[in-house]
Amino acid sequence: MRPNPRTDRTGSRGFALLDVVIAGVILAIGLATLFSLTSRSLDAQRDGEIKVLAAGMLDSLLSEVLLEGPADYQDLHSSAGRGEYPYEEFEYRIRISDPGVGEPYEVLAVVTHDTGRSYECETLIAAKLGEEPDPIREPQEPIDREARYEEAFDL
Repeated sequence: MRPNPRTDRTGSRGFALLDVVIAGVILAIGLATLFSLTSRSLDAQRDGEIKVLAAGMLDSLLSEVLLEGPADYQDLHSSAGRGEYPYEEFEYRIRISDPGVGEPYEVLAVVTHDTGRSYECETLIAAKLGEEPDPIREPQEPIDREARYEEAFDL
């Protein structure tokens, strides 16, 4: 018996249609995955930009405290406020605690992004002493930053 060409063609068309549907589903899954990854990478990039700006603002604030001296900073600058360009999306607070004579000031700087995320840095800053306008302030012992980092993150 000879195969009927009309039947073979119909079966072939049905198989081709099934191939197209399966390929469309696979393509849709691939595109959905691609869009999801793109969205996540853009969110991660934006989060990274915010963290870099927050670190820059913290560094700027603490540098001002160091430059002016912790005792004089509070008289010359506001201890809270809104950042200026490029930090206009942040609010800041600085708390300076004087532990007593001969001890360094405890300085806490906190910046808060408009999204509500806060970043803070706490450090010790020695007071400016003497008549010298910009005395050299160095720790008595060298600071091993790598050991501190490893200790903080248990590496």
